[in-house]
Amino acid sequence: MDAPRKLLVDTLARRPDLDLKNLSLAIGRNHAYLQQYLMRGSPRELPEPARHGLAPLLGVSPDDLRSTAPPPQPPEFRGGSLRAAEQTDLPVYASAEGGSGAIIITSEPIDFVRRPEPLLSVRDGYGCYVIGDSMIPAYEQGDLLLVHPGRPVRASDDCVFVRDLGDGSFHALVKRLLRITPEKWRVRQFNPAKDFDLDRSQWQKAQLIVGKYTR
Repeated sequence: MDAPRKLLVDTLARRPDLDLKNLSLAIGRNHAYLQQYLMRGSPRELPEPARHGLAPLLGVSPDDLRSTAPPPQPPEFRGGSLRAAEQTDLPVYASAEGGSGAIIITSEPIDFVRRPEPLLSVRDGYGCYVIGDSMIPAYEQGDLLLVHPGRPVRASDDCVFVRDLGDGSFHALVKRLLRITPEKWRVRQFNPAKDFDLDRSQWQKAQLIVGKYTR
């Protein structure tokens, strides 16, 4: 993640009074403008009018929102094997609030980080950022979750529960799995503490969290 996007994520984490929709509207853009900038990398850099409108709302300088860094590139492959820099090939997807405690994750990576040992040979492994505080103390806002999508899950596993929105993006919930039935996932959150059911017809996948990089 480049510096301006990280600054935006960090500021939102510290300022519960701010959200991407209202900030977008405040700078004269459509409600999804900053969400697309943060999650899809479009635009690659905020134009000058947007920087000058957004900076005072975040309490930063317009220059802090300028970026000339190239977009992240996927690792190169040789003969089917990753090159020596394989420790930085794990794709990271941006997260934003999606309502009802959910986060929104898109299909375009915004960064690549060191691949942890549990995901060394997992080609579709990924990372995503925690939004919200429902799983404190296990996971805090800004932590980077490390996810193994293909490993079977079982009771007591921490999981990312995924709902396909049909437009290339996904809703996700980070919860602890308690029980699996053909129709429901029984899950637990810690803050506030409660157990509840997720309908499996809506939340189609439960993907195993194998670790985290703490913010």
